[in-house]
Amino acid sequence: MDRIIFEIITPPETWDRAKVEEWAGRICEILKSHALRSLNIPEVVNETRNGERRVRYIPKIDNVSFARILARTCPDSVPVLNKISVRLRKPEFEKWVNGIYEQGVRRLVVVGGELPDYPYPGYSVLEAAEWIKSNFKDMEVGGITIFTRPHEAERIAAKMRAGVDFFVSQIIYETANFKQVMIELEKIEKRFPPIYVSLAPAARIRDIEFLLWLGVEIPSAILAYLAKDEEGVEERTCEINMRVLEEIFQFIEKKSYRLGFNVEHVIYTNLGLSERLLEEILERMGQ
Repeated sequence: MDRIIFEIITPPETWDRAKVEEWAGRICEILKSHALRSLNIPEVVNETRNGERRVRYIPKIDNVSFARILARTCPDSVPVLNKISVRLRKPEFEKWVNGIYEQGVRRLVVVGGELPDYPYPGYSVLEAAEWIKSNFKDMEVGGITIFTRPHEAERIAAKMRAGVDFFVSQIIYETANFKQVMIELEKIEKRFPPIYVSLAPAARIRDIEFLLWLGVEIPSAILAYLAKDEEGVEERTCEINMRVLEEIFQFIEKKSYRLGFNVEHVIYTNLGLSERLLEEILERMGQ
């Protein structure tokens, strides 16, 4: 298990080839500089959520195509491709999985829909995991965990039984819910899955508003502190991330939890800040 996954956003379709190659090169340089391999590459779609979207949606290069570009630029990188299984009809999803398998991809994250009651045409996460594991024995299947959801430990256990091998969390800015899920999961499961806790920087109040729109839950006191004024958002976010890191390490010090970190930039302009966060985590891990 790699202890750190670096999550990156694929370039917009409007970027020319040179700019796309430059973006791939920047990502590759970060990986090489910090001896990292795993790249988490989400599928970015125009999601339907409540509230105003604070960052305009721009269609992105699909993650499979960008993984091929990264393979040329940074051949030692290991892509972890995300797919929203429910959006595709089942034969289309099966074709997609076959395609990435032939491309050499052996790790993927299956994602559900953002609307819980919508009649999506495709596989649920549980169904998708079961189908993949029954057809591709050497494929590692990941799932999403949201520590603030009710009964999340039971959700994780159900996904494990369906064949999910590891989990990537929603971005967190506090640890109380994370700790509670870990404690509950330890009680109901004899084996503990690898879980990557997601952290992300922010440089502006608009970044924080976008995170909230994406579904990241930030306690009211922390939110008020982060967004009290435009100046200093970056440093206050860094401070909260460091506090979360310290609390996580203290919590797991005497446990056998298989935990790692998924570091995200979320906004293109925050790539440098996410590298700074990577450095802080690596230092804390003694690497």
